[in-house]
Amino acid sequence: MTPSLDPQEFSERAQETGLEISVEDATELGSFSEAVEATYAAIREIDTTGFEPAAIFVPTPSKRESE
Repeated sequence: MTPSLDPQEFSERAQETGLEISVEDATELGSFSEAVEATYAAIREIDTTGFEPAAIFVPTPSKRESE
């Protein structure tokens, strides 16, 4: 299934999967892409030198002594 920029088609596809998105809301969704792209660009510019990698904060399963 290819993405669609047509708000009517977007709304219809959403209804096929049980989502209720009006044509008006689908039209507004298109305006968010610029804001999202700008936000990601700003995040990428953050200097993380000296910070620990995010992987150290991800919980990992461990075994209990009783196992």
